[in-house]
Amino acid sequence: QRSMHSSFANDLSVSSWRSTREVSTPVFGDEHTSTESFVPRFECKIDDDSEEQGSRPVVVPKHQFAWNMIFKDAFEATEAVRPGHHDVHIATITKNQRLTPDDYNRNIFHMEFDISDTPIKYQIGDALGVFGHNDEVEVEKFINDYGLDAEAFVGVPARGRMNKNQVEYVTVRNLLTQHLDLFGRPSKKFYIALAQHAKSRYQYLRLMHIGTDDAESFKLGIHETLTYADLLLQYDTARPTIEALVEMIPEIKARHYSISSSMKVCPRSVHLLVVAVDWETPLRRRRTGQCTRYLNGLRPGQKVTVDIQTSVLRLPPNPKQPIVMAGLGTGMAPFRAFIQERMWQKESGIDVGPCVLYFGARHKAQEWLYGEELEKYEGKGLVKLGLAWSRDQEHKVYIQHKITEDGELLKKYLGEDKGYFYLCGPTWPVPDVRDAIAKGLTPEKVKDGVVDVEVVEELKDDGRYILEVY
Repeated sequence: QRSMHSSFANDLSVSSWRSTREVSTPVFGDEHTSTESFVPRFECKIDDDSEEQGSRPVVVPKHQFAWNMIFKDAFEATEAVRPGHHDVHIATITKNQRLTPDDYNRNIFHMEFDISDTPIKYQIGDALGVFGHNDEVEVEKFINDYGLDAEAFVGVPARGRMNKNQVEYVTVRNLLTQHLDLFGRPSKKFYIALAQHAKSRYQYLRLMHIGTDDAESFKLGIHETLTYADLLLQYDTARPTIEALVEMIPEIKARHYSISSSMKVCPRSVHLLVVAVDWETPLRRRRTGQCTRYLNGLRPGQKVTVDIQTSVLRLPPNPKQPIVMAGLGTGMAPFRAFIQERMWQKESGIDVGPCVLYFGARHKAQEWLYGEELEKYEGKGLVKLGLAWSRDQEHKVYIQHKITEDGELLKKYLGEDKGYFYLCGPTWPVPDVRDAIAKGLTPEKVKDGVVDVEVVEELKDDGRYILEVY
């Protein structure tokens, strides 16, 4: 008897798969078709990150699942949260607070997670991974439109850290809500794979064309953020079974967010700073980021599946070494944790070096994130703030301008005192920030019209110029 993992109310991770197999050319039976296949047989590769599996997903009778739940010892059945993943835990939401005004067009919110009942330990700079769920209303609509039985059970073969003789059971609704990236962006290989299920000659040829030669149509799909669900409903003569969908659609992966708290200060909780991602496509469709939409909808008391990811952002080995931080928007998150840690060190009697925080956003009135808290730290002499509000005046002011103004200070902190520089946020300011630092460290060369970026490269080689950009 093969041992079983059951998953009913908890998260199930359904990993992707890799196979090379011969696919029979479809036989079409509509007005566009002949009764014979019209192209040669060929090999179709469907790529993802997992190893080839010897068994396939299968829909199982409900009574078979019930036997495993009733006779757990006989079937060696256990309940598990994402058994294919390492070090996954359940945290509880304790706070979800919007920081920007309700009438502002950017929703930036602060979250707190209780980790008291988990073995989670995190360090300064680490990120919290969140396994987001798909929108339940959209999933229910897809189930109805696609004609699936939401309560059917699917047995998913072992993957990841599971033993190879194990199977995991999960309902179709749970599978599409928590585990398959149904509303993610399909690759060209998905178009080709979907074509193999088409009963219409036109839809088969159309899918194959987009998946191979029609770059413009594929790009249009990207711009419109077409999803797996969109394609499955659009090409209605192609109806892969739920078992096939498990193999064709990748799993939802954890989205990682920089932790904005120090475990020394917050030993039983993790804090995050998140911006809700939403946009309008060229055809004026409203789209939202899968995980930020999920997080934004969570309320205190709700459970969420998480993991921890390490980062390149670490405090200097010597607390006396200065730290110079530059964050844009939610790039502020890890630096709030840095400052909390330095405050804890100072209050514990440890001598700490200077801290400088450069923060950039559009408007102070709307986006001065953690402003009161940081101003208190500045009032205590812990940190010097350099604030750049790009749209609060006629001319644009960015963090590189504030860094340039503090050239002498940077020369002392980064040059003479061997301090560390950190940047977290989008990639676009990196060249200007690098030049601003170079000017501060080599003012004598600036007089000759030279920006010596090699001095920044030396900081990088020394491990004292650290970027986390996206």
